[in-house]
Amino acid sequence: MLIVVDANIVFSSLIAGKLTELFLSDKLELVAPELLFIEIKKHKSELKNKSSFSDEDFEILLSILEKRIKLIPHEEFVSLLPKAEELLGGHKKDAPYISLALLLGCPVWSYEKLFKKIGKVESLTTSEVAKYVKSR
Repeated sequence: MLIVVDANIVFSSLIAGKLTELFLSDKLELVAPELLFIEIKKHKSELKNKSSFSDEDFEILLSILEKRIKLIPHEEFVSLLPKAEELLGGHKKDAPYISLALLLGCPVWSYEKLFKKIGKVESLTTSEVAKYVKSR
């Protein structure tokens, strides 16, 4: 399944490491706006401090995530940003994720409850993604 992965999902994985199995599943094709790893690098020291991983293990996990998540350049979905911003109301920071999902016609993997309400894009929780992976 092609799925847009939200930054908070990746943040959670870097902190707790619990989603690693899903990130490694060959049943998921993970994509994200190119800004994903910019955000991660911006918060890297905070994520490391909250993490239970050693510095080395944290870097290994981050490296794996960088290899598993295909980054899509901003230029490819920029034309859909106004539509995404309209759907999200005042919640513009997540517009790149919704824009990308609109472009690709795929769901977003996110904890953001607002995504469930907008209707134009399917939003899946971690448990829904896990259920999908187990059923395949």
